[in-house]
Amino acid sequence: MTHTPPPEVLSFITAAKEKGASDEAIVGMLESEGWPRPEIWRVLTRYYESLSGVKAPAGRKSTTPAKDAFFYLLSFATLATWTLSVGSICFILIENWIPDPLARHNYSTPMLSQMPGELAAVIVTFPIYLLVMRLILSETRRAPEKLDSGVRKWLTYLALLIAAGVMIGDVITFLTYFLKGELTARFLSKVAVTLAISGGVFWYYFGSLREAARGKADETH
Repeated sequence: MTHTPPPEVLSFITAAKEKGASDEAIVGMLESEGWPRPEIWRVLTRYYESLSGVKAPAGRKSTTPAKDAFFYLLSFATLATWTLSVGSICFILIENWIPDPLARHNYSTPMLSQMPGELAAVIVTFPIYLLVMRLILSETRRAPEKLDSGVRKWLTYLALLIAAGVMIGDVITFLTYFLKGELTARFLSKVAVTLAISGGVFWYYFGSLREAARGKADETH
């Protein structure tokens, strides 16, 4: 089935090319107006086909949404598992190292019994996360258009939303106890651990989005 380009886009491209505009400039202008980048390049292809009288050869698409969704969902699932386990391990150690003087019973022993399960979760999921992220990065280096994948953007922003929510909740909890005058070394340690883990996740994925946007901007100039 032949894809019919939007006539208004084709007319704009034809007029812009007659004025000497480059392909990158045309893509940048149309993209700023809300047209998706792949659609713009498809119309440019039809424009050059009409000039040359030769149809562009079909190639193998490098974007596979199902495969991308699998990799990103697996990476985020393993990320959630090992970060929660690392947080639990830190909480267990804090409970053991900084005992509560007001507690009637010592809860360190039952809490320490949870340590093997949390360690096992980290040992299994952290290497899988690293492997999957390595595959994702190699795929995006091989096919930079994957950075524009809707699956990637949606899941990355979802991870950012969760991380931001955890950080905001952590700060609210800290301020609540601070205003009540109930801050303790144990509580402050847990707040710091939660903020460090969620902040690290937020910083990494926000940075990946900024790098992708910077790379796209470099392509248009």
